Amino acid sequence: MLAQIEQAIKDTLHAYNKAHGGGFVRAIKSYAGDFDAASPDEFAQVVASFPAIWVTFKSSSKPKKLGAKKRERDYVFTVLVAANSGRREETSRQGTFKADGTMLNVGSYQLTQLVENALLGCRMGLAIDPLDAGEITMLFNSKTRDQVVSVLAYDWHTSATISDPDRESHLPWIETVNVDYVYFDDDGNAVDDPRVLASDQIDLTPLNLRA
Repeated sequence: MLAQIEQAIKDTLHAYNKAHGGGFVRAIKSYAGDFDAASPDEFAQVVASFPAIWVTFKSSSKPKKLGAKKRERDYVFTVLVAANSGRREETSRQGTFKADGTMLNVGSYQLTQLVENALLGCRMGLAIDPLDAGEITMLFNSKTRDQVVSVLAYDWHTSATISDPDRESHLPWIETVNVDYVYFDDDGNAVDDPRVLASDQIDLTPLNLRA
């Protein structure tokens, strides 16, 4: 389920960005420690890919029991949005515009709005509850070389019903049991030549499955 949800979030963001993103976002992908750069040069290479969006799994709650074999689990996924600017610190967040309002460069604030428009209330074709917006936090708002960087983390919540695996599905089903009633002596031992006093057959098929 985790992989399905993460991929569906990326696919949904890709589709929405293609239709409404204005061509600003350069990359939408799974997060793989991109910000754990070992040197300023490596981090500068990451910044060169901005504006960008990453998706990653954050946490999951302990399942809540719904019945004998069903449980509900809550999931939280985080969407990271990153923008940069060669101007002032605020432009990496707010973007830059022409006098007529045309956007020249997208900021992290606009990217969070794009994410929200794409994901809010969406099931993405999966058997999950609609995505609900969560907390937004600032991860980076600093300068690196000649670029100002703004990275925000946007949490998204959903839940899904999970069923216990049927661990006995491979075992043969016993439908009937034959019972013989045998004569025992006074000491409770079967006689050398036991006599079957009576026979019976017990049907173990559930009532709702019997013909």
